[in-house]
Amino acid sequence: MSQEISPKQQKILQEELQEQINQPQIEAQNHEEQQLKENIQEKVDNQEQQDKQIKAEQQVEQDIEEKNNKQKQQQTSSIQESTIQKETQQENTQNEKKDQENQVKDNEEKQVLNEKTPETISSNLDNLFLKADHTFPIEIKVSDPIQKVGSISNYVVYTIKGKDCFGQFETQRRFNDFYMIRELLLAKWPGQYIPPIPEKSVNAGSDIILERTRLLNIFCMKMMQIKHLYYSEEFYDIFLRSTNQEISKQIAQIPKQNVFAYTERYKQAFQITEIKEISPEMIKKMSGVQSFLKLSQNSLTKLLDQAKSISQSRKQLKEMFFTIFGLNMIEYEKQTLQEVVPQNKLIFANTANTEILELAKKIRDPNNNSLDKIQDLISTEQRDIEAFLQAFQTRDSVMQSKQKAEQKLSEEQSDLYKIMKGNSTMKGSFSKLSLEEQKQKLELQLNETQKEVDQYKLLFQLVTDVLTSYTIDKFKKDKHQAYNTILADLAQCELQYLEIQQQFWSKIEQVIKQNQEP
Repeated sequence: MSQEISPKQQKILQEELQEQINQPQIEAQNHEEQQLKENIQEKVDNQEQQDKQIKAEQQVEQDIEEKNNKQKQQQTSSIQESTIQKETQQENTQNEKKDQENQVKDNEEKQVLNEKTPETISSNLDNLFLKADHTFPIEIKVSDPIQKVGSISNYVVYTIKGKDCFGQFETQRRFNDFYMIRELLLAKWPGQYIPPIPEKSVNAGSDIILERTRLLNIFCMKMMQIKHLYYSEEFYDIFLRSTNQEISKQIAQIPKQNVFAYTERYKQAFQITEIKEISPEMIKKMSGVQSFLKLSQNSLTKLLDQAKSISQSRKQLKEMFFTIFGLNMIEYEKQTLQEVVPQNKLIFANTANTEILELAKKIRDPNNNSLDKIQDLISTEQRDIEAFLQAFQTRDSVMQSKQKAEQKLSEEQSDLYKIMKGNSTMKGSFSKLSLEEQKQKLELQLNETQKEVDQYKLLFQLVTDVLTSYTIDKFKKDKHQAYNTILADLAQCELQYLEIQQQFWSKIEQVIKQNQEP
């Protein structure tokens, strides 16, 4: 008899049966999960392997690049070292050559100074300026411009005639000669007013040539009033009396003066025995003059425009006058009156009255335009202001030269300090000397440079003293005299112009009266 299965056992049997049924599915599912994990792991491993390979390749490339860079740096460093070495050698060679040239130059300057003592420096100035009779009335005139054909371009020469205490002179000079002599005087006389000349111009038309002639004449007239400039070697010997038509070569051969020669030149020209210290009054006087001159420039510009306008109007009026009374009235009489009036009763067309036509030509003459003198007066005033301001600039150049000499002195003192400390870095010819020899040579240079600095200081004081005690006052005085002279000349020219007009109309009146006689 079979045993009866309890519900609990039955439940357990059912679970075991169900478990047996599900077992294949669970195993299959586990197998799939395992296979999926293995696939994922394989992909991860492959990716890591690829990443490692890429990193390895990058590292190799980086190592190669670093190696190449090191090689390039080594090559560049080698080239730079070679270049620096060559440059150093070249610099040493250049420094040695420069030191040798400077040494030769210093020796030449010392020799010149030894040969030209203060009593013999600027001998021509001594012979001319000090021996000249300053009371003798100098006469000088620039005239007769002539156009000439040059190898490169055409040019104009101006005749300069005159007389001074040493006799008469006559020469011809180009505009460029005027320019060069003025530039030379600016360099020779720092801080001094050098009369201006007209600007350079490419256009050489007749009006420009006439204006230049007038203004160059004013330049020479001003030069004769400044005796230390007129009787200088440059202006008197070369510009006025040299027989050489091309004085540029002579000017180029004039030896360049040093600061010692400039100082002696000033002392001789202005008879200075004691050099004054620069005072606040001197500074105030110079500052006041500069401010006044700069303010005057604006008003003169307006006046010059007005003067040009009135001068041009006068020229046009003279042309219209001649067109009417020198040409058209003759045609009018021939075409209208000749049929009813006998030939001898005509006024302008009558050949017996040629004096009327000649007077009309004189009235028309553009060279007799006296109003140009007003234009010249204002134009010259403008150039004078610029020239006088230039005197202050050349004075400043003396101070700049002094500062350069002081800088040189400071550098030499620094070099001497290094030598005394035993750590010289001197180059050039110094590098071949012992420290003691370098010290001795540098001390000599220091002594010469100190003398140069001191001399520039004296020259600057001299220039300032002469500028404030002589040049400014003379400029004002000459300006007043020039103003009166030009206005007097203008008045005389206007009276002569009016006289010609009076003669013209008087002649017409006379002819009319003669025609009315039976």
